[in-house]
Amino acid sequence: MCLFTGLAIQAQGFVFQYQGQDLADGETVVIAAEEDLFGDLSCETNSTMNPSDDGLVLKLLRGTTASGTATLQVTQNTLDADVLQWCMGGNCQAFQTSLTKQFAVTTAAPVKVQFDAIGIHSKGYLLATLKVTIGLESRQVNIVFDNDEYTGIKEIQNKEMVNGKCFDLLGRQVKRTPSGMCIVKDGGCIRKVVIK
Repeated sequence: MCLFTGLAIQAQGFVFQYQGQDLADGETVVIAAEEDLFGDLSCETNSTMNPSDDGLVLKLLRGTTASGTATLQVTQNTLDADVLQWCMGGNCQAFQTSLTKQFAVTTAAPVKVQFDAIGIHSKGYLLATLKVTIGLESRQVNIVFDNDEYTGIKEIQNKEMVNGKCFDLLGRQVKRTPSGMCIVKDGGCIRKVVIK
């Protein structure tokens, strides 16, 4: 006689959302530069011109409240912006390349991830990774701010479409095509791609 005890599957505790859609762990959000309220070119994960815009948020899926740690790391930046500013949990700080914060979230109110490049003066792009840990669970989202220089990057829905060699952003060759951004060398052609 076989006794079935069942499997306990732990549900996902939190998720990143962009414009109301759940993001897979490691997914990339691309945001184009726009004129802000002061007429300057800026990139924002949540629009200050439309406060009801859901932009990029972190949503708690179970429990009522939780505390977490978030680290925002800029890996590449060719934008000539006056200020990089990050607000999460109500505390705004300017920074250059990396910043770690503590924050609280409730199921009643998602936390807006307000990351801005303010006063952009040149064409270029910025690549950043936001990693959040709540309890034992970690998730990350990649953020790209673009001012007309990120157009060479193509989104590829089907990972099998990449036929050449794939390299991560540090130049290391990877055997399996990862989700997110990578550099693909196919014959004499080298291109950046975002793989979903």
